[in-house]
Amino acid sequence: MKFAKLFQQVLNEEHVPEEWINRAIQYKQLKKRINKVVEELENVGISKDDENVTYSLELIGDTVHPILKICLSPLLRTLILDKINSMGYEYEIKPLKIEELDNTSVCTTINPFDDDNIHYELKISLLQDSKFFQVLYDEIEDLDKFKEERETEITKDVENLANNIGSVAAPKIKKSDMYIWREIFQFYIESEIFFSTVEREAGEINIEVSRERYFKFLKHLHETKIVTKFQQKQSFLAFEKFKQMNFEVMKISNYQTFNNMAVRKILKKFDKQTHLTSKEIFPELIKSHANILNGSIAKDICFIIANRLLTVVPQIDDYLCPICCSIAFKPIRLRCGHLFCIRCLVKLRRKHEDKCPLCREECLLSLTVDDLDIAQMNYMKMFFPKEVREKEVENDKEIIKETYGTTKPCVIM
Repeated sequence: MKFAKLFQQVLNEEHVPEEWINRAIQYKQLKKRINKVVEELENVGISKDDENVTYSLELIGDTVHPILKICLSPLLRTLILDKINSMGYEYEIKPLKIEELDNTSVCTTINPFDDDNIHYELKISLLQDSKFFQVLYDEIEDLDKFKEERETEITKDVENLANNIGSVAAPKIKKSDMYIWREIFQFYIESEIFFSTVEREAGEINIEVSRERYFKFLKHLHETKIVTKFQQKQSFLAFEKFKQMNFEVMKISNYQTFNNMAVRKILKKFDKQTHLTSKEIFPELIKSHANILNGSIAKDICFIIANRLLTVVPQIDDYLCPICCSIAFKPIRLRCGHLFCIRCLVKLRRKHEDKCPLCREECLLSLTVDDLDIAQMNYMKMFFPKEVREKEVENDKEIIKETYGTTKPCVIM
């Protein structure tokens, strides 16, 4: 299937809004403009197979200026100048002496039958290639605006959703859905639907893989029936919005992918039909202007989701003791900044160990009761009450065993 038809099919199948379709790269129209560029080159008398032709692009403000340079023999100079003068093109021409030709990247061959020692470098700005690149540039600029608009809208949606989930997952309210949302978000993070949510610069995932992972995520939630455990109606509504938001991210990601593909393919087609070189220089020219070609909109949006939504319900992994791998309740923050549960540090102190288990800084033996992070401990009690109770029971059993040699409670007869 030809790309133009495939592009249109994707836009239709994704149920893309009419506004999105109108702002997409107009691939068919650009193809027609390439034919006009080829025709213009032929009218001017410049052969697309001529090795003495070089091509460059300049961006001045928001205007693209293509520049065609060609080395002319005296005979070609007369023929081509007559044509471009009659057609009203702007151009610059300067003579090049034979001994200077080896030092120019424009003229690579010399006609040995020319008696005249003078060749010429012609620099000309054509009309149709200027129109082609200006239209393409303007469409890419509009896609950048589209990207910014969508990110702004979704950021607002994320913040509203975060407020809604925060209200139903608050730890101290009656019938809090905190643990249910924590489990949903934990599996969402592990599913890595669009890319790793841990590292912002992690690799982007193919849209088909994203779809597969997302539906696997939904299937898991369905099989575990976790959504049915919500105690508050607002949680059901928030979950539907969360699903809709992810579908929107996939739609936008696919939209960007095919627009980027359209740009690459139209530049490749331009080069193939004109024998000019644009597919490398045009993206580099607009690199600092066209974020849509350089960044990933899905990546940016998911970064917003990860930082403004998924953090509403803290995850236990962020509060584990690196030694026992359970919640670091009654946390001690060492001088080096690392945090451990008090029980593990007591064990290390008994072994006369003075080095931090992570960075090896000597700071254990100088610990006092003042090093207990009271604020962190209260935070854990609030957001991880089950885990805190389990840790306290575990610590009590361990103390009993150390004291009495058994974990069985003492029974007084």
